[in-house]
Order: sequence, then structure tokens, then C-alpha cells
Amino acid sequence: MFTQIAVIVVVGLLGWAYQAIRPPPPKICGSLGGPPVTSPRVKLRDGRHLAYKERKVPNEKAKYKIIGIHGFDSS
Repeated sequence: MFTQIAVIVVVGLLGWAYQAIRPPPPKICGSLGGPPVTSPRVKLRDGRHLAYKERKVPNEKAKYKIIGIHGFDSS
């Protein structure tokens, strides 16, 4: 009986400690209190946003449209 109570108390203390040290949820860009939106972005069908940056030559000189895509930690 004592061991069951001790296990319950320890599990409760661990749960409380986890709640106390867990970081707050991230803030969404452009929301109240969140970081500002600093780049143009497109809203995807699933609700996420895709940010992009344009780098181009003047339209009079451009012969081709090229889209460069890069990923993080890709092989």
C-alpha cells in the first residue's frame, strides 16, 4: 500500500515538474503578440504559409523564369 502511494506521489511530482519546465507554445507570425511578418508569403491549402524572396533582373532583360528551391538538412 505504501509503495503504491509513493509511486503515485512520484509520478504526480514528475508530471508537475514537466509542466513547470515545458516552454510556452510558439507564437504565430502576424498574430497579436507574435512576431511581425517580414516577407511576402502565400497561404497553402492546408492553412500553412510559404514565405518567399524575389531576386530578379528587370523584366525587359529577363529571357527565362527560373525558380530556385532549397531545403534545410537535405542530402
